[in-house]
Amino acid sequence: MPETVLSELEACSFRNKSPEETAEYMKSILEKYLPLRSDSSRSQKLQEERRRDHYSHFILRLAFSSTEDLRRRFSRLETMLFTLRFKDDDLRERQEFVRSLNLEWEEVREDEKRELREDLHAASGMKKGEDQEWFKVDWERVPELVSQRKVLLKRGKAYVPQREQMSLVVAEFTKKLDEALEVTTLPSLSPQNKVTNDCLANSTRPPSPRRRRSPCSHTRPPLSILHRA
Repeated sequence: MPETVLSELEACSFRNKSPEETAEYMKSILEKYLPLRSDSSRSQKLQEERRRDHYSHFILRLAFSSTEDLRRRFSRLETMLFTLRFKDDDLRERQEFVRSLNLEWEEVREDEKRELREDLHAASGMKKGEDQEWFKVDWERVPELVSQRKVLLKRGKAYVPQREQMSLVVAEFTKKLDEALEVTTLPSLSPQNKVTNDCLANSTRPPSPRRRRSPCSHTRPPLSILHRA
């Protein structure tokens, strides 16, 4: 069952498992309950997996949209699953996916890298002589990296090393999911509410590799909402 996946993810969080331990533990669970092959696999079940992925996401999004606490919980667990899937994705498809997002980040030019070389090295922990690509974004876009002191802050921008690219992608996923949850509220669902119905009819999932969804949690209250509908 799809809800089993996030139930187990949440349990990993409660047990303080590391990202590596969580990924290893979840591997067999994902394969059993929510297989989702890459586009390059050419599996005959590919479309069926995508369809199940989408249907379960939107049903559970509705179930968890009724209160702020439930929306936060859904967003946190969906983001955890997205991160697992993103790390495990085919490299070529992952690169294509990132390019398709059109993220508002700016590549740091060579002259600017030279000007900030010492500060960039200090922020990233790179050794002298090492080099890598850098991106700069508004610092509010990467609060996790800022709190962990993994970026250089200057003139309202966060200078992010390429190795931290995944944090930008995950932050974008969470942002779009949170925005979608805000407009998906159960009290507004009625045939008379044209705005809400139009939103749902035209909903798109937050950007996700392989059009991946995340199932949701095992908690009884939100699922019982669906049974009463």
